[in-house]
Amino acid sequence: MSAVDSASPATAPRAGASPRSLGRSPAAISVGSVLVAGLLWEFLGRQFPATASYPSAVGAALIEITVGDGALVSALADTLRGMAAGFLVASVLGVAIGFAMGRIPVVAGLVEPYINAIYATPRIALIPLLVLWFGIGFQLRVTVAVLTAIFPIILNTYVGASSVDGGLMDAGRSLNANSLQLLRTVVMPASLPFVVTGLRIGGFRALVGVIVAEMTASITGTGQLLLTYGRFLQIPHLIAAILSLGVIGVVFTQLMGAAERAAMPWARQRRA
Repeated sequence: MSAVDSASPATAPRAGASPRSLGRSPAAISVGSVLVAGLLWEFLGRQFPATASYPSAVGAALIEITVGDGALVSALADTLRGMAAGFLVASVLGVAIGFAMGRIPVVAGLVEPYINAIYATPRIALIPLLVLWFGIGFQLRVTVAVLTAIFPIILNTYVGASSVDGGLMDAGRSLNANSLQLLRTVVMPASLPFVVTGLRIGGFRALVGVIVAEMTASITGTGQLLLTYGRFLQIPHLIAAILSLGVIGVVFTQLMGAAERAAMPWARQRRA
């Protein structure tokens, strides 16, 4: 058998395709699809400018409401301040309550009925009552953000803390680890994927909750700005504001991914 005959078929490169070009193809396809969608939107939007607008008009509107009058910047600042404060409070309380429920059955039995009842209640139905209690300012935004974000955090943390592998707990006890040491070295690391998932969901829900509160209670902010643009048929401005919220969502996702990689380096090594 010759050297050519003994070569493995898997090692033979395909004609016209290098490994480098194949590695770039997914990104190229994504960029190409975005460009095609943008061109199609530009063409169709110019046919129906009163309802669909088009990218060039949206870009001009975005410059106007950010660099020009700064309406979007001011509105986003109000929204994000309330969302961030509420998300921080919800994160601390939600993780603490979730761990307590997951590791202490008595706490789970006492708290779970109330959590299920409040979680099943649409938060938007509580906004009129919250307006009476907290007014229509910063405190309302924070309260709504807490109420919308805390339950996914509690429930995901609870699931993670209550489903820790019993073998890991037994191994820790065999090394004479006390309850606090088991919590720090076994329960928390094993629960981190669930906690991160809860934080990610809670963050998005906090943002949505604050925007809905701004729309419902007529608070100055991004929600009210969206209603104003829609009411006066300022479609390019409306789409520009919506796209800005999408960008914020992408940035939040990337930040949560970076936090997850920093908190769980072993998961990244396992995937590698």
